[in-house]
Amino acid sequence: MNISVDLWPHRLFWMGDPRAVAVFSVKVPRDERGPWIGMGAWRPWRQRSTSTKRLDWWLLNNEPHLRQDAFATINRFYRWERAQEYVVRLGATFVDIDCGRDVSDCSAEEAADVLDELVETGRLAQPSMFQFSGRGLWAFWLLRDEEDPSTTPFANAENRELWSALQQVTADAIAREFPGLRLDRPAGDLARVTRLHGSVNPSAERRVHYELLPGPDGEPIRYSLAELADFYGLRRPARSRSLGESEEDRRDVALEAHRRFRDEREEERQRREAARAGVHPRLSELGRQGHVTLWRNRLRFLDRVRVEVHGGVIPCGHRNRMLTAYAYCYAKLTRDLSEIAEKVVTIGRKFCEQPAEDRMTDAELLGITKHAKEWAKRGHKITNRKLSVFAGLDPVADRRRIEGLGLNLSTGPKGRNERMRTRRESAREIVQGALDRGENPPSVRALAQALMDQGCATGRSTAHALLGEILAELRPGNGPDSVLE
Repeated sequence: MNISVDLWPHRLFWMGDPRAVAVFSVKVPRDERGPWIGMGAWRPWRQRSTSTKRLDWWLLNNEPHLRQDAFATINRFYRWERAQEYVVRLGATFVDIDCGRDVSDCSAEEAADVLDELVETGRLAQPSMFQFSGRGLWAFWLLRDEEDPSTTPFANAENRELWSALQQVTADAIAREFPGLRLDRPAGDLARVTRLHGSVNPSAERRVHYELLPGPDGEPIRYSLAELADFYGLRRPARSRSLGESEEDRRDVALEAHRRFRDEREEERQRREAARAGVHPRLSELGRQGHVTLWRNRLRFLDRVRVEVHGGVIPCGHRNRMLTAYAYCYAKLTRDLSEIAEKVVTIGRKFCEQPAEDRMTDAELLGITKHAKEWAKRGHKITNRKLSVFAGLDPVADRRRIEGLGLNLSTGPKGRNERMRTRRESAREIVQGALDRGENPPSVRALAQALMDQGCATGRSTAHALLGEILAELRPGNGPDSVLE
């Protein structure tokens, strides 16, 4: 039977903070070698770690090892080691109910019905997800950070203490109402692992599967720790010791130091990438993004010229200049000569006219590539007017056409004012046309795209401002905030 493992439930535990580390474990019978042995002594449990950012690549290389008796952590760590003191992100609170081990035990489905009954009577918070593990039922309450809902809570001392208290009070709420359920209370530690969706539990000869439980809006509920604490009437833990005296404080200091170290490494990596791409390393992140956007937009302009002006091919008389323009743009995005050469050769072979009497040689293409790399290395620039000439257009006679293809030729204060006036008039026509047709005003995204299609390069922030101004004029009784995205 072909077994496929899916990490979608654990991806819900591991939301946000892509540098945080998840740990996988595989239980291997003594008579089998199993994966990940390395040079150490034989151990029944084999463990491997990966950052959330590298998860897809890691799974691609290790999926065959994860098809039986495979587990992964619910919480994540800041070191490549599964230990409670290294937990950095809290993914969920949970309970583990043993089912079907004795004839007197209830089944996992019956245990799920019991939890549903507790939810209906208001004694238990609505779980986000169930896991049917083969010999039991897990219930999970997914977590989110109060200040940043796009990630899970940070595992500082207060949140650890509150998480542990929630584990205890949740189990108590279930045991108080249904003492016959066999709760695995030791399972509630910070470094706990749980089985992977689609893996096989050989003890029960069943495949593990998870089920999402939709909330009022149709999506599984994510709770903040404070929301769960309020539901069960728990009070937030208060510090009883001064800073630096407790083990929790020491752990927090170590955790913050490690995060600063990781941030410094990430900044250094970004500086190296910026230097490799020809971006000044002192540029801010927005500056780097602007550099990349500028040259990608110029590549997009060259592609539109090739398709809309030259019919999809680069004419023989424009080959050298257009390929040079492409090479200039790629040389500003990467300093890897082989990467630039690969792209230039691909464009040359795929899109350039190649008459039998005048075919482009590999030496010519390599010469264009080397020239572009040296040009970029020396810090040279190319204006939009010059780029349009390289594309075979006249910046004076073809100005409107060039700007319609997305390349701005209006520079300086006068040009900017003219560009803004044209953009505003176009935006007003678009919005007025929608209202005249009895339609809703366009969204910010739709307005930005419509202006781009008309040759008015517009970002979303500019489109947002334009839409607000225009709606304030056209609908003075309605505030613009009510219709903006």
